[in-house]
Amino acid sequence: MIVQPGERRLIDRLLARWGNLPRVCLHLVNGGDEASRQRTLESIAALCYPATHITVLEHPSDSVRPEGEWQWAIPVGPELAPAALVWLAHQLRQTPEAKWIYGDHDLLDEKGKRHSPDFKPDWNETLLHSQNYVGWSGLWREQGTFAIPQDGGENYRGWLQLARQLAPKDIAHIPALLMHVPDALVQHDGYETLANQLQDLPVGVTLESAPHGICRWRWPLPEQLPRVSVIIPTRNGLAHLRPCIESLVQHTRYPNIEIMVMDNQSDDPDTLAYFGYITREYGVRVIAWDHPFNYSAINNAGVREATGELICLLNNDTEVINPQWLDEMVSHLLRPGVGIVGARLFYGDGRVQHAGDAVGPGGCADHFHSGLAADEPGYQRRAVSAQELSAVTAACLLTHRQLFLSLNGLDEVNLPVAFNDVDYCLRVGEAGWRIVWTPFAELYHHESVSRGKDVTPEQLARSQGELRYMKKRWAQRLTHDPAYNPNLSYDRPDFSLSHAPNVVLPWTN
Repeated sequence: MIVQPGERRLIDRLLARWGNLPRVCLHLVNGGDEASRQRTLESIAALCYPATHITVLEHPSDSVRPEGEWQWAIPVGPELAPAALVWLAHQLRQTPEAKWIYGDHDLLDEKGKRHSPDFKPDWNETLLHSQNYVGWSGLWREQGTFAIPQDGGENYRGWLQLARQLAPKDIAHIPALLMHVPDALVQHDGYETLANQLQDLPVGVTLESAPHGICRWRWPLPEQLPRVSVIIPTRNGLAHLRPCIESLVQHTRYPNIEIMVMDNQSDDPDTLAYFGYITREYGVRVIAWDHPFNYSAINNAGVREATGELICLLNNDTEVINPQWLDEMVSHLLRPGVGIVGARLFYGDGRVQHAGDAVGPGGCADHFHSGLAADEPGYQRRAVSAQELSAVTAACLLTHRQLFLSLNGLDEVNLPVAFNDVDYCLRVGEAGWRIVWTPFAELYHHESVSRGKDVTPEQLARSQGELRYMKKRWAQRLTHDPAYNPNLSYDRPDFSLSHAPNVVLPWTN
């Protein structure tokens, strides 16, 4: 970020008004060529207020006693943004108890041209498991003598260890570019890094290499597997219901499963005959729900009838792709504090249909990475990284039955058709639970086949009413999705840059 002369005067006045500024010690990891070192040192000299202390580490084993309250380890090569420490001071005025603060960054090509801004989400432990999304743009509050990370691997390991010591309230994110990192320093080898360096994994967790340098954490399942009730609403629609049921029965490895079809006034003879077949052959429970279509009410009725500890809401136009989809989702849901898990869904042609939901874009909510090719990693590899999100679609949503019931399930009154899944996710998050999305549970989703699209005046009026309700109920949340970034477009969640970022510069406020 370039600071203009007029802005520099505003910053100087702001710093004078703030008075007591954080003391920051910069630790420059030795290495690189002289030109790279000079570039980094020049950027440090141009900071709008200086670091308290600068150390240059000559040997990998160097340990230091910090001279400042805040520590920032950076390799030779990056340029710090002139206002980087101003942003730190501003953030500490908002979150004075923070112990770890990180910001955004972009890249520098070999000619020094900036590109590829990495606008990050707020604190996201599951995303950090998948990849080192914090990188070198993090500062931490430290006491005593400690070892400085010497390379990207030690940096990644250090953040994971720090994350296990802190609570989410101790970690803050600055939505601004704090540094510009040379392309040569970018590392996309999460699995190799952690497999070699991380020795204290949570009990039962194993690591696997995944495409695009992602590290897949396999969470353990208990010996006694909890029962999962899969609830599938349908009205006729045999052409899609049959492959849905057959794929569940034939391609789902998870053994402790109850399949429930909620029959919403089906009258097609072939569909009714199929109900009899799956009841006899597969033990599927077919439950009649003889009322006008109300997606929320149908699913709520199914949950009340379910016998499983866990509930999987599943559309009738889905098909299982990988047999371990439910093992993967259950393993995440059983992690402490996780209340919902969502899956990666594909259109029939193989393009991504759903990689989680952004809250706010599109007027209320919309899918991340919709239309992306299946083998593409998406923005900052987030289409292939397990992560925490604000919401996921109920086309395939796993949750705890007791949690669902305690929150009165889906909203039958205000949201009979649309946004009920987003609303449920937001209420679960409001209650202190995490929503996790995993790319390793994969299904096809032939969107809205059963219900179709809203075309009649009555349907359009109902749809507009649901949207108005969401905007009123979740007005504050719709302006900021912690899993997105205010520098990115809220017109649609495609990770394009916003023409009017919802970020206020501290010195202009």
